[in-house]
Amino acid sequence: MRSASLLIKIPGNWIGCLASSCDLSVKILRCIPKNGTGGQSLLQIDADPGITQEELAEKIRAIEPNCNVQLTSAGPGRHIGTVELQTCAACRLMADSGCFLDSASNRENGVMQWNVIAPNAAVLTDLVAKVKNLGCTVEVEKVSVMRTVSELTVAQEKVLQIAFQFGYFEIPRKITLDKLAKKLEISKATLDVILRRAQRKLVASHIREIC
Repeated sequence: MRSASLLIKIPGNWIGCLASSCDLSVKILRCIPKNGTGGQSLLQIDADPGITQEELAEKIRAIEPNCNVQLTSAGPGRHIGTVELQTCAACRLMADSGCFLDSASNRENGVMQWNVIAPNAAVLTDLVAKVKNLGCTVEVEKVSVMRTVSELTVAQEKVLQIAFQFGYFEIPRKITLDKLAKKLEISKATLDVILRRAQRKLVASHIREIC
C-alpha cells in the first residue's frame, strides 16, 4: 500500500473559490461517489466566528447553485457537514482508479492537498495521469509505504477523528477531555487511555519512518 500527498489545482473548484473569497480553510474528511457522476463529501470548515453556518451554506450555494449543503456548528468558527454535488470529478477519479481519498484540504492560491491511499505505485501513477488529463496541475509532494504493524484499531481511529473534529488537539483546546468523553458516551479514564495508545502508535510509526 502507498500513502501519498498530492498538490492539485482544479480549475473552477468550489473549495478554492470559497477559501480565497472568505479567508477560511476547508478539510474534506470523506468523499464518496453518488448518483453516477455526483459525489458527497463530509467536511470541516474553519472560518471567522462571525460567519454563521447559514451564511456559509449560502456562500457555497452561490458558487455551486445545484449543490445540497448541510452544516452544523462544532464550536466557535468551526463547522462540520456535508456537501453533495451533481458532478464531482474527485469522487469519480477515486472510484475509477481504485484509490481512496483519505482526506483533502485547501492550500494557498486555490491549490488542494489530497491525501491518497493507493494499492501500489502503479495505481498511484495512473491516478496522477488521470488528474492531469482533466486539465489539472498536480505535484506529488510525498509518497510513503504504509506499514500495517502499527495500524490503529477501529475504535482508536474513530475517537481520534472525533477528537480532532471538535478541536481537542487545537492550542488552546476547544473541548475538554471530560466534555469529549460525554459526547462519546464513555468514561473520561477510558477515553484518555484510547487517545494515549493511539497517539503512541502514530508517534512510533513516524519515528520508524524517519530513522
